[in-house]
Amino acid sequence: MIHPAIGIAYRGFSCQTLCALHETMMRIVIRFILLGIAFGGVVYAIGYHGQRSFQYPLAVLPEVSNVVKAAKELSGTPYDPLMGAHGNIGATAGFIVCSDVPNLAYGLAGYSLQTMLERDFKVHPNAYNTANGNVPGNPYFHRRARNLFSYFQANGRALPPDAIPKVGDLAFYQHDPKSYVTHVALVTAVEGNRYWVMESAPETVLAKEVSGTSPISRGWLLVGYGRMYQDAHSNSRQAGRP
Repeated sequence: MIHPAIGIAYRGFSCQTLCALHETMMRIVIRFILLGIAFGGVVYAIGYHGQRSFQYPLAVLPEVSNVVKAAKELSGTPYDPLMGAHGNIGATAGFIVCSDVPNLAYGLAGYSLQTMLERDFKVHPNAYNTANGNVPGNPYFHRRARNLFSYFQANGRALPPDAIPKVGDLAFYQHDPKSYVTHVALVTAVEGNRYWVMESAPETVLAKEVSGTSPISRGWLLVGYGRMYQDAHSNSRQAGRP
């Protein structure tokens, strides 16, 4: 039985016309569904689906060129708009957040930043803000930019924003001078006073190598750098621009 209101709307339309409209609507719906499936497939295909957890024992730092190579292989990986929330469903889809860039780059090169933080927490527990369960064992502990920055501060390896970074350094940012560090990128190349970073951010959508001034031009405040390679030999392995 047709509702009276619907009957009024349909009054004057023949059955043939209504059937044609229904078929047209169905075709449109099917096209949208197919487009959604195709788009999802493309996004999944360009996502990162490799190893994410690196809990092996700390070893000697890898060749910095290997770290840069691993970082650049993340180029084009979509940024996780959920930022790891809702059971980290974004990671399942192949998305990454800013801190995944250094974690994955060093991890794939053979060095675990996760283990580095967990070990340092035992030595410098007061250096970390442990509110809301922000401690080792929390799956997001090593993925928080502020925790990575705390490591460098606690170990005297945090450099001011006016320093000249070196390849392999982590660059840290914040949105407000009074807030904690909320963004991190990996320095991939240095030429004189200019440098480049591999970055994953909401503004870039896809991870990519950008000028060191790019995050700043988008409103980020540079807090400073974290020095990974301390000795002169490691620091001399500077990766040039491609």
